Parts: sequence; structure tokens; C-alpha cells
Amino acid sequence: MLHLRRPLWISFAWSAFVATPGSAQSVRHDLDNLPFLRNYTSARASSADTSGANDDGNGRNRIRPGETRTIASLTGPGVISHLWFTINTTDRWHLKNIVLRMYWDGENTPSVETPIGDFFGLGLGKYFLYESGPLSVGSQKALNSYFPMPFRRCATITVTNEGDQPAASFYHNIDYEKHQSLPDDLGYFHAQYRQAAPFLGWTKDWVRNGGHFVGVTHRILQNQGDWWGEGDDMFFIDGATVPQINGTGSEDYYLGA
Repeated sequence: MLHLRRPLWISFAWSAFVATPGSAQSVRHDLDNLPFLRNYTSARASSADTSGANDDGNGRNRIRPGETRTIASLTGPGVISHLWFTINTTDRWHLKNIVLRMYWDGENTPSVETPIGDFFGLGLGKYFLYESGPLSVGSQKALNSYFPMPFRRCATITVTNEGDQPAASFYHNIDYEKHQSLPDDLGYFHAQYRQAAPFLGWTKDWVRNGGHFVGVTHRILQNQGDWWGEGDDMFFIDGATVPQINGTGSEDYYLGA
């Protein structure tokens, strides 16, 4: 059990591709590479009613308290390109109580382990609409991820209901590509949840803390004081003792003023 109810401070980080630039041409999806031909087959794992009707809910996709449901068991090599979830439940804290886990290539411990809300940037257990390149929350509580997630042999995705109320329906579409092969130096996607008060960091081994910096989701429960924004953003690269990148405040970092 993760025991993730009502956190005070949250740290959540993604570490995705750790590959030599340009080596993974065959699985890139930005517009600059749209003209390059690719050799893969599109596929989907879904909660759809396979009888041809539209009975996606009505208990078919219920997740009981304490239950772990495998929502995808994929054969590689492949790359997950899109996750879409929406959840029907009366549990007020279901974004904390439902835990998302992903396993690549038969590993025993998950490469992704996080409350489902935190994975999609909803760190305080409440929905709000936003749009970004890798993540978005759409209307009617639609959770979307566009992070590419490669796997060579197999991929397993599970959700566990650690709350005391059932999720009446858990709907999902998991889009992925079936490839003939993947580059040898293609990195795996990782996401891990951390919780502490106060948060003192989770590693000092910055040499091994590799990966691509993608962005930040930031949430605050303010217990006292007034304006929270005055705190400069700083980036220390390759062991630097002073920041090579220094901003002017948290609100400015998020493109406000």
C-alpha cells in the first residue's frame, strides 16, 4: 500500500529517453520528422465492448477496493504513443487512491508507479483543464498522455484501487505502435512518486540521474502566508555550483508576471 491521502508536499519527476541525439529517428513524432517514412503498425488496448455494442460501463470495468486490474499486456517491440483514461466513481480522492504502474520487458519492479492523478499533473486530487505537449486534461475528466514509451519484448500496465470505494467504471484507450525492431540505445520511460514534508530531495547522485528534462507540474497547499510565487527558478548543470540558468520568480517561470 502506498498510503497517498492528502499530501502536503509532492515531488514528481519524469525521466524519459536517455539516448544519443538522432539515434532514434524511427520513433520520433515531431513535425520536423513527419516526412520520414516509418515502418510500424498501429494498435490499441481498450476497455471497449468487443461484442460490437456500446456497453463500455455498467459494471464491466468496475475496479473493487483492493483490486489490481491489468489494463494492457502488450508484445514488443513497440512504442506506446498515447494513454487516455477517464474514471467514473464517487470516491472523492480517487485521483490519489488509484495507483498506476507500468512494467517494461518483464521487470519485477515497475518503471512507473504513481497515483493516477499525479501522473497527469493533478497533484492535489482535483481535476482542472490544461493543455501541454506531453500531457493534458480534457473536458469530462479526460486524462491524456503523449509521452513515447518504448518496450522491446513486452509491456504491462496495471491500475490498483487502494481506496475503500469501488471505481464504478475505468475506461481506457492505450495506443501503441508495433515495430520490427527498436534502436539499441533507446531509453525507457520512468515516473516515480515521492512524498515528504519538507521535501529534501531524493538523490545526491546527480551523475547517474540522467534523462531529458521535459517540464514541471507544480501544486501547492499553502498553510500560511500570502503570495507564494517569489522563488527564483535555478538550473545547475553538470555539477555547477552556481546556476547557469536563473529566473526571476515562480510566476514568471510559468509564463506569467
